[in-house]
Amino acid sequence: MEIDRICKYCHVSAYVAYDNCSPVYKKTFKFEISPSTHNSIIWDKIIKILKKNGIKVELKS
Repeated sequence: MEIDRICKYCHVSAYVAYDNCSPVYKKTFKFEISPSTHNSIIWDKIIKILKKNGIKVELKS
C-alpha cells in the first residue's frame, strides 16, 4: 500500500479597497508549507515580509 504525501497549504484571500468601501480588486491564492510548520509562524513570516516592504499591517482575526 502506497502512503500519500501529507501537504499543508495556506489559503489567502486579499482585496484592495478605499477606506471602508466595497473591494475594487480581489485575489485569492494558496501556497504549500511544511506540514511541521506551526500556523502562527506562517502568519508571523507573512506579516514580517509585508512590513519589510513598507506595508502597514493590521491582523484582523
